[in-house]
Amino acid sequence: MRNRMVLLCSICIILFMLISIVSCTAPVEESSLISVKPILDHYEYKQREKVCFFPSFTNENEKTEILSVSTEDGFFTCMTTDAMQADSFINAQRTLLYFLQKNGVALRELNYVALNFDDNFSESAKNTAYIALSSTETWRQVLVTLHALLGDYIDYGYVYAMSNAIALHLGWETEAIETVDDSAMDTFFCENPQSLNLLYPGFTGLYATEETIKYSKALSLDLFEHIDLCEALKKPIETQLDEFEALLIRYSDKIGASFSRQVCGYAYRGPYLPLCIQATYATHIVDHGYKDYHSDIFEDYFNDYVTIYQTAEILDAEIVEAVERFGLEDCAGNISINWLSEYSAMTKFAKRHVNTCYVLRQEAYVTTISLYLHAYYYHIEHLINPDSEMSWQTSAFCEIGRSYSQYARYASEKTFTENPKWAELFCDLIGDTYQTGVENYFEANDVLCYALNDDFSLNYYRDGAFINSFTYYLIKNFGENPIINLMLFPDTVIEVTGKTWETLENEWKQFIMDKFAGKDIPSWLNED
Repeated sequence: MRNRMVLLCSICIILFMLISIVSCTAPVEESSLISVKPILDHYEYKQREKVCFFPSFTNENEKTEILSVSTEDGFFTCMTTDAMQADSFINAQRTLLYFLQKNGVALRELNYVALNFDDNFSESAKNTAYIALSSTETWRQVLVTLHALLGDYIDYGYVYAMSNAIALHLGWETEAIETVDDSAMDTFFCENPQSLNLLYPGFTGLYATEETIKYSKALSLDLFEHIDLCEALKKPIETQLDEFEALLIRYSDKIGASFSRQVCGYAYRGPYLPLCIQATYATHIVDHGYKDYHSDIFEDYFNDYVTIYQTAEILDAEIVEAVERFGLEDCAGNISINWLSEYSAMTKFAKRHVNTCYVLRQEAYVTTISLYLHAYYYHIEHLINPDSEMSWQTSAFCEIGRSYSQYARYASEKTFTENPKWAELFCDLIGDTYQTGVENYFEANDVLCYALNDDFSLNYYRDGAFINSFTYYLIKNFGENPIINLMLFPDTVIEVTGKTWETLENEWKQFIMDKFAGKDIPSWLNED
């Protein structure tokens, strides 16, 4: 009898352990989520013709027939005249919203625009989510909605995996991805540690290889298997992302891959829309098809996800330095720097080369990386002196600021180090070879002023070499900080220097002539 009792107790213990093991390792049951019945309503639409402003600032506008309706869950605009197609989309979207709300996600009023072209969405800051009609009842509809509700710039890999999990629960289409071998995935991420960021640029064929996309998606889904979807939906998004990042770090430690987390955010925009990079004091909107205006000099800094990450961090660091230099952290705000392709520049501004900042609209437009910091310093100038007017001093202040950017000096450095004629000219006039840095950057402007040998006149639209040369002359004589303040407030010229602008300009011209007195100007300059 005693043996039977011992045997029975042993069996009970074993069964209890097995049940415990199964309960610890089994995936979260669907019953733990609150389900909702699909909505099957019909709507009374308003039909009208409207000029469709696509989310991209570069797409041409077109007139289209649209159906619109307001419901308790938001305002819906469908770019179709097919009421059944519109019903299908709105019912799916409202079903998804009910599911999210019942499972703990805080909703907010949004406008939902159903588009008749590929998957996109625009800035949730505008309270609008753009969803393709072709995405109805798929993981992409969930993805776009989550981004609009939770924030455009949250980690793409996390929301991608969550979208598939929610779609699976709703019985919607999930993305079928290729099964990958664990050891092959480990090897890939060891060799490509930047891909561990699991951010949007690594998930699109515009910036990443098929292999990168495959492994990034596979890893995101694998990591999400360790997350309880029911519990996650109830938590603040910051907590969700922290827990997902902890899983990611644990994985990177396991395979021995070291990667640095990105300081910038990257928003999904779809194939027709530009890449958006959220940095500390600026949002960089990179036009689809953007290529640097001076492509013969500069590389393509937004070519793939690795160069995008590198470029974004450099841009962010330089702008942060500019803001902190003047103690403007509390009022710098966040402006949009729009990187235009040549086509967009011609369409929007009727010219190829653009460097414009609209202070009141908090927007800047640039076509070349060498000038982006100039545009941002124009923004800073108006933060410090809102009454400043367009003048050569305005440009001078911006030029001083951008001289600290490695991109600003790149063209000059390349010209005076790699072009034999210009390298020889610099050496002949200055007495030494060109060296990288701010000092020789301004020295090169002195060389250009003398070599071009005209009236040296100064105005806002004049070649930057003349403005830079004069500014450099003033800085050498009075110091950088006093001259920066002087360019911000030109009326204080006598107070700062003891002289008028006319006197200073004449002295600078004489300085240039004396500096290079007796030095010959090569004949090839006139030929070029």
